[in-house]
Amino acid sequence: MHTQTGTDAMRANIFKSNWSRSILLALAVTPFITASFAHWSGSRVQQSLAAEAKPALAFETYLVDARMVKETARVVGARFRFKNLSEHTVTVTELVPSCGCLKPRLEKKVYAPNESGEFQLKMETASESPGPKEYFVDFKYEDTQERSTRLTFKLELPVRRLVVKPKALVIYQFTPGRTIHPLTVSDYRGGKDFEITSVESTSKYATVKLAERELDKGVTSQKLEVIVENLVPPGKHNGMIVIKTNDPDFPELYVPVIIQGPDQKTALQNLPVSPNAN
Repeated sequence: MHTQTGTDAMRANIFKSNWSRSILLALAVTPFITASFAHWSGSRVQQSLAAEAKPALAFETYLVDARMVKETARVVGARFRFKNLSEHTVTVTELVPSCGCLKPRLEKKVYAPNESGEFQLKMETASESPGPKEYFVDFKYEDTQERSTRLTFKLELPVRRLVVKPKALVIYQFTPGRTIHPLTVSDYRGGKDFEITSVESTSKYATVKLAERELDKGVTSQKLEVIVENLVPPGKHNGMIVIKTNDPDFPELYVPVIIQGPDQKTALQNLPVSPNAN
């Protein structure tokens, strides 16, 4: 049987003493380490939250669903209301529609803190094909940074009734000479004495006139000709073809027209040379 000597007992006491001091030291510094880590983590979280400021504008709705549009509806639209909930002034920079058939309209562009506003979408139904539709507008603005909010407009159009093709005209007039561009208004309803009473172009670079009228399998089609005479100045020129009818449901139809002229260099080359130039 082994008997513990005095030396062994001393070593055991020293070992126990060192072990106890290590435990006590660890227990003493643990709260400091934990507090330091919590402080460091909290600071990082607070910095991250501060860096990610919330968008200034809140919208009443982000989706308008008009469902099935009435047969006689000539124009269908949506209204989006919003409010500036921030402490900063908001400037609306751009409204970007997913389709040229949408006509977003916003009365003002700058909104003070807590100020409310709204914008509207309008679409001519006669220019669109039937069936379910989903469009959107990217509402772009600046508060403390650049923002973009997507707003969606859903609807369903009934079977074709009065259709304008194309729904918009883009004309590239880069060289001298007369160009003619066709439009067609077709009535699929049948049994109606539909007639175009007048046509007009709001662009000074284009005219419009009625052409032949056709009747095929109950569909009445009236053709029009949009005419651009000779050269146009450089750049883009916007206008509208206004079509008036005898139909109370569709008294007026509109077709946007964009006439793109040549660039400045080409325009100078197309200028006629004076006989006295030499």
